[in-house]
Amino acid sequence: NTLNWEKEMDDHFINAIIGYTAQKDNIAIKQVNADNFPDDLVTTISGGQVFAGNSVQEQWTLASSLFRLNYSYKDKYLFTGTIRSDRSSRFGADNQTGYFPSFSAGWRVNEESFLQSVDAISELKLRFSWGETGNFEIPNYGAIGLLSPDNYNLVGNEVNGLIQSTIPNPDLTWEKSQQMNVGLELGLFSNRVFLLADYYTTTTSDLLLNVSISSVSGFQTTLRNLGEVENKGFELALSTKNFVGDFSWETDMNFSTNKNEVLSLNESNEPIFSSGSAGVRHVTRVGDPIGSYYGYVVDGIYQSQAEIDSAPTDTQAPNAAPGDFRFKDINDDGEITPDDRTVTGSYFPDFTWGVNNRFRYKNVDFSFLIQGVEGNEILNLTARHMKNGEANFNSYAIFNERWRSVSEPGNGNIPRADRSSGNHGNNNRPSSFQVEDGSFIRLRNVTLGYSVPTKNLLGNSIDRLRFYITGTNLFTITDYLGYNPEVSNISTNALTPGEDYGAYPLSRSFTMGVNLTF
Repeated sequence: NTLNWEKEMDDHFINAIIGYTAQKDNIAIKQVNADNFPDDLVTTISGGQVFAGNSVQEQWTLASSLFRLNYSYKDKYLFTGTIRSDRSSRFGADNQTGYFPSFSAGWRVNEESFLQSVDAISELKLRFSWGETGNFEIPNYGAIGLLSPDNYNLVGNEVNGLIQSTIPNPDLTWEKSQQMNVGLELGLFSNRVFLLADYYTTTTSDLLLNVSISSVSGFQTTLRNLGEVENKGFELALSTKNFVGDFSWETDMNFSTNKNEVLSLNESNEPIFSSGSAGVRHVTRVGDPIGSYYGYVVDGIYQSQAEIDSAPTDTQAPNAAPGDFRFKDINDDGEITPDDRTVTGSYFPDFTWGVNNRFRYKNVDFSFLIQGVEGNEILNLTARHMKNGEANFNSYAIFNERWRSVSEPGNGNIPRADRSSGNHGNNNRPSSFQVEDGSFIRLRNVTLGYSVPTKNLLGNSIDRLRFYITGTNLFTITDYLGYNPEVSNISTNALTPGEDYGAYPLSRSFTMGVNLTF
């Protein structure tokens, strides 16, 4: 239900909205499995031997209410205030409701008398906003300890039973994000040049995270509200109309930065170590980005036995030899131990950018979009097999530049080939060697079109007829060894981003089509 009220008087305009919504979803999944089909003529369950079944039924609800007030004075001073409440069945019984206020203010400076005579400025607006939002994207019954079917051995016989599969958390509640934004809108020369610039900070608290716990508890993870994370950065967007007329050219450009930092975790700020696709290779700790890569830091390649003897003792290398990796002694205790594992990179880029150009000459149009990402890193877990030097899989071509001898040291970054590296230098341990630069420039889209003049076409019954051909993902410039630098193998866990464990390559496609409007 929504109630909308507004009033306009002289130079003032006020609009108020009160709304209430409720959402309820029921999810039911029933499954029966069968095998031993005698042939492929009968494809229904009855054609085989039923050996298992499963039935799942879930329900969740969300109730929301909203009050919003808009105020404008002479279309020059603008204000919007909002408060909303949301109640979700997914949280603990006493923590289901969250309250989320926000407000924004704007000043259209170009409407002031001291800028009326400046013809070059067609729009100049300053704005400020602050607001809070909530996140409830967790499994249904996430706060409740659930039971799952399992089998027990009772006097030598297998019997059906139940086990507790999740840990209850009645204190589980909303994850909250507070964002502050300062922005500028500038239009020049009748908006032929238009600039948007924003600086933002977002602080997210009570994060909903699946946190690893001691196996002594009988569980691997538990769902908790934990910690505080900050994101801050700049966003710039520039639109220009370079040419107008029979030949037109328009350009859109964007540039953005984001710095992610963990501000706090649990009471003692102990790091959270997370398992992804190949063991513990991520850490979330105060002062670093969430889900940073975790491993040993490669510090060059041993060139001689004397160099090995003078280096800190590597307790993880049973019998290192020239050509093996030298690893950093992070804590300066004179030994390379598991305590020397540290942050080796992050999935968060330094900045992203994009450029889109659109050209038109009479009935011909042409456009292309280029996208770029700089400074992000990928945890290439495929490198565990294709960059390990053990020859138990096919290898990346970079191993042609490996260390062979003192006189043939290769490029200085690739260790020697060693069929039994685990018994020698242990070069394949989790390390910065498997963390690769994921920066790229990609030609995302190219389109060429032709619009047929429709005057007197089929008795003027056709308004528009356009033929076009489009190519997407035509080429990518990157130093990353995998198929696609835009990869994150486990997208469901915020604590293990950026993994590539044989992800499918991005496809290149070509499309021919017709737009027809009657």
